[in-house]
Amino acid sequence: MTGFRNRILLVNLTKNSTRVIIPKKAFLKQFLGGSGLAARILYDYPSMGSDVLSPSSPLVFMTGPLTGTIAPCTGRHVVCGRSPLTGLWAESHAGGRFGATLKFAGLDGILVTGQSKFPCFIHITDEDAEIKSAKSVWGLTTSETHTHLSESIGRCEIATIGPAGENLVRFAGIYHNGRVAARCGLGAVMGSKRLKAIVVQGEQAVPLSDSQSFISLARDISKLFSKKHEMLSESGTVMYVDRGMLHNDMPVRYFQDAEFDVSGLNAQAMKRILVGRNACYSCPIGCGRKVTVSGIPESIMGPEFQTIASFGTNLLIPDLTDVARLNFLCNEMGLDTISTAGVLAYVISMAERGNLSDNRTGYTLKWGDPQLVYELILDIVNRQGYGNILANGIKHVAESIGCPEEALHVKGLDVPHHDPRAFVGMAATYAIAARGAAHTESDVFAVAMDVEYPEIGILSGDRLENAGKGKLVARVQDFRAFCDSVIVCHFPVFPLDAMIDLLNHATGFNLSIKDIPDIGARAVTMKRLINLRLGFHPSQDTLPAPLLKPLQDSIIEDSIPDLESQLREYYSYRGWDFESGIPSLASLKKLQLDV
Repeated sequence: MTGFRNRILLVNLTKNSTRVIIPKKAFLKQFLGGSGLAARILYDYPSMGSDVLSPSSPLVFMTGPLTGTIAPCTGRHVVCGRSPLTGLWAESHAGGRFGATLKFAGLDGILVTGQSKFPCFIHITDEDAEIKSAKSVWGLTTSETHTHLSESIGRCEIATIGPAGENLVRFAGIYHNGRVAARCGLGAVMGSKRLKAIVVQGEQAVPLSDSQSFISLARDISKLFSKKHEMLSESGTVMYVDRGMLHNDMPVRYFQDAEFDVSGLNAQAMKRILVGRNACYSCPIGCGRKVTVSGIPESIMGPEFQTIASFGTNLLIPDLTDVARLNFLCNEMGLDTISTAGVLAYVISMAERGNLSDNRTGYTLKWGDPQLVYELILDIVNRQGYGNILANGIKHVAESIGCPEEALHVKGLDVPHHDPRAFVGMAATYAIAARGAAHTESDVFAVAMDVEYPEIGILSGDRLENAGKGKLVARVQDFRAFCDSVIVCHFPVFPLDAMIDLLNHATGFNLSIKDIPDIGARAVTMKRLINLRLGFHPSQDTLPAPLLKPLQDSIIEDSIPDLESQLREYYSYRGWDFESGIPSLASLKKLQLDV
């Protein structure tokens, strides 16, 4: 079957063994790849219900049918498993070249189980896969690990954890050459397996069903994206900072305030430290930023919008240079910036209210102090002092303080930086996401700003109107689940007919635009079924109470999400029982899910 490699590497670290398994063709046709295919495979995996950090807990790296081709904006991969933060389904996406090189090595994905007796890395080539000692790089930062392994192995692509993952920080990510599969804490799962890195070398071109048509169309779409997304190319995701503040869509002081001076954090501020751009494999846009800051000898990856909001407006740090340093530290240590800043904002807020003493933390916690944040990050990574508590994540920290109702998370995953009071559909988006609060699950905020796909019923509307948002969230979620199965980046506005044609030219399938919602809905439903097996209850489809209260002194002061009405509409649209959360037999039959 073209487009795919039809091979997944199964690695058992306990047995120090590797072998190739063949994914079912029916699964490839129904789910394509990415997180959808990973969910279908893991649903049948006997140890999926094991303790999250136990040796038998599985971890999957997956690509899609367009990965490794010249199709634009397809240079991504996804990591899936169970989250140490939530105990539920986890997926985390990253760009770069790792996914493409995995396809070049003849694989669609990797499924890792077991626990090594020693720190190790997996070395994958065109011909073989081998488990090797990583004792020489255990304890090193992500960039140090990359340098050491590259020098000893040669040209390769590396996905690695940093010290945070080794020390089982529950929001540790997996780093790859300036890109991070950051959310959900899957770096801690790697660390629990004593798996420091995966190193991939490959040279095999991805086979295509109709290579001539594919190449011609891919080149046309690349030219379209180069012109259509000039602003994203020019400024990167920092371009949203000013607009986000205008819409009251950037959190200020842990979502408590409406206004903050972002002149030191916006696109103009980025230009003052910018030295270059960075693009993922086969991307004509290049939204990544390369910056220089004092105290760091080489250029580093600049912070994205979510990180700027995390450490900037959220923690009241006004200088992008400070945010860039904190971002660099998190990348070096292997931490999710959203959850790192989220748990720090929570404890600073608790200290401000008198619920957390300096004696307990060992710090005078206050807003707007980048040096304090820097030191706390190091304590988290090394699990020193109060950092040992913070390293267990927002839910654990909130319970230890005794104020869980003020902690901004869903299912244990910190809320990212789009305010559901600014775009009310984000309330249901955060509440229903299988992995917990995730803005990429159903980016209805983008739809409200006229990113429309009318062919599949995705149309813009009033961002503050609750009516119809449950159905809209489901439709956008299905589309994004489809994108995450292909796998294609969410940033470009991809013409649906072109995306389908590329898929058909690659795979030989006969898909049409009308297949997009069902492919996405299958992925969404499989993740729901996995969570139900793991003990999930629909009462967990909720939102923190502070985000259901007005944002005072703002242009959205009268906007409160009607979460229950959104959820009821969403559940009805899906055909899921509102009380049990279980999909109906009719909905499963419609999606041709035999589970």
